[in-house]
Amino acid sequence: MMHEPVFPYGPVVASAVFKSRPGDFEVSEELGFEPAGEGEHLFLLVEKSGLSTRELIDCIARDYSLDPKLIGYSGLKDKHALTRQWLSLHLPGKSPACGLIEGSGYQVLKQARHTRKLRPGSHSYNAFKVRLHDVVDFSEPAREQLDAIAGRGFANYFGTQRFGRRQDNVKLALNELPRRRLKRSRRSLLISALRSYLFNRVLAQRIHLGHWDLPLNGDVFMLRGTHSIFTDTLDDTLFDRYRLLDIACTGSLYGTGQNLLSGEPRSIEARVYAECEEITSCLDQQGAKLQMRALRAVVDNFSYDYDAGNRSLLLQADLPSGCYMTTLLEHFIKARDVS
Repeated sequence: MMHEPVFPYGPVVASAVFKSRPGDFEVSEELGFEPAGEGEHLFLLVEKSGLSTRELIDCIARDYSLDPKLIGYSGLKDKHALTRQWLSLHLPGKSPACGLIEGSGYQVLKQARHTRKLRPGSHSYNAFKVRLHDVVDFSEPAREQLDAIAGRGFANYFGTQRFGRRQDNVKLALNELPRRRLKRSRRSLLISALRSYLFNRVLAQRIHLGHWDLPLNGDVFMLRGTHSIFTDTLDDTLFDRYRLLDIACTGSLYGTGQNLLSGEPRSIEARVYAECEEITSCLDQQGAKLQMRALRAVVDNFSYDYDAGNRSLLLQADLPSGCYMTTLLEHFIKARDVS
């Protein structure tokens, strides 16, 4: 039941191989704040390879003799990559292990105390370094698409990772959520897949209608670098803020709650929801709560270096938490993941 995304910068002609070698995909999680240095939670900066975040948590729980439920994380990081991410361990009144632990597939790089548990999405951004191999047709159209991404951002689709290895999480969610008692993590994953599918459908529709780079009357806006939303009348000042990438239009992550969208943006969502009644009914039964997500993602510290002799392309970019590097790649290149 997957739906093909629509991309705003024209047909993609370049192609490449992705994750063919160790170290081709690196990502570092940046908190955006410093741990307090005291408190009941021990923050760990962990480098890992060959482990998913959930597998890493199981390893840390075993090596620290801790219940996995007492370990917090901010983002889920790719298994087939070299990643650095933060975890929090609830250790009230306990001293951490001496030194920085190194386990199977991971190494603790830094540790510090903090007053609160790490929650999903609490980091500021992810710093990526990605190398693509066997690049074909990296011509002027691909370069223009990269320049557009750098200057205007990219469509903030949820990546294919959100929908499972076999891209069947939506189907599984519709089968499992109404009929089974699930673990909290499983239920959360399936609800996220349904909401992500609806969001992607809405975003694709806005691009198809030509509303990708055009704020509309009735839009809800999100301030860059935050989750703060607001409504406002369209005027020259607001358009200038939009062009300067200070704000983005938003779309709904389906759920109950006051929806501030109105006019055409609300109508676009309503049409998508009417086509996906089985999904919206399932989410209503599960009590999902309404949230908003930016339709456009903005890239910081973006650079690329093409080596024609080796047919390789090196990209570096900082993306806000919750945004997908694989989605950015899809805007200009067909990257075949061989991991």
